[in-house]
Amino acid sequence: MKSLFYTILIIGGAFLAYDYFGAPPGKKLVFKSLNPPAKPKVVTVKPSEEEKPEVKEAAPEPVKPVAVEKPVEMAPVPTPAPASSGPKFEPIEALTGNWLKIPASAFPREVKLVQDAMFKMSVGSSKIAAGGKAYALAADNGVLTLAPTASSPARAQLPIEGTDLKAQLNEAYEKWKITRAEELKAIAANKVQNQPAASASGAGPSSSEVDAGGKPVRDSTSGYPLLIASMKSGQITEIKPENVISWQDPQPTVIQGKPGWAVKVGCNVKTVFGLQPTEAQALVLNGRVVGWYYTGSGEEVP
Repeated sequence: MKSLFYTILIIGGAFLAYDYFGAPPGKKLVFKSLNPPAKPKVVTVKPSEEEKPEVKEAAPEPVKPVAVEKPVEMAPVPTPAPASSGPKFEPIEALTGNWLKIPASAFPREVKLVQDAMFKMSVGSSKIAAGGKAYALAADNGVLTLAPTASSPARAQLPIEGTDLKAQLNEAYEKWKITRAEELKAIAANKVQNQPAASASGAGPSSSEVDAGGKPVRDSTSGYPLLIASMKSGQITEIKPENVISWQDPQPTVIQGKPGWAVKVGCNVKTVFGLQPTEAQALVLNGRVVGWYYTGSGEEVP
């Protein structure tokens, strides 16, 4: 009996000793005073969302169609070529369509053969060896039609490279450019000298030359007296009235920021191959011709 009592006493003492010394804070059962005070529980209260008033989007107003006036098409005004120390000449390849469209005015001409040529006639054929000469009568797509003499009915065909035609035309073109440059220089000097007198004595356009809006009007020959007068006055010398092929209708355009008119003219002009067809444009402002330009290159007509 005593042994049971001591056993209980030892166990109780061990429990008390553990509770006092070994139990972690907050877990003591007998010595509760040694436990730390309990922390107050913090409760997070989610604030209630304020009720937002419902906003209804207003229906978009229908877009009203806007009437847009169709702009008046204006004739393009050519940009004058920049001034340089001399006139601008196109390469001969441009004038001949890369040697596929040589003007008929370049023929007939004697050429030297660099290939043998076989000439056919109704009674037979004959050959002229390379190094000989023949007459080039025409060219078509880079192929020459040749004759042994200017009056012979015999014919042969060779590519342009089979003769010295390219070399001949290149040499003639270079000489023509020198002559032409001097001619244009003289024309420009004459214009500067006579321009003040012409502008001082020039009268305003008449009703037979332009209408109330300053638009050039045609005469009984379908030409434009205003443009013809410009040519005859020396404003340009490259185009003569007798060399005009066609007159087109005036087209509205803007010149120097003001409304004016552009009139295209088909005409023949001087080239290394003689007179050749081209197109120029006269610009008319306030009933007066203020300039002439080639429509292709934009260069001013001399």
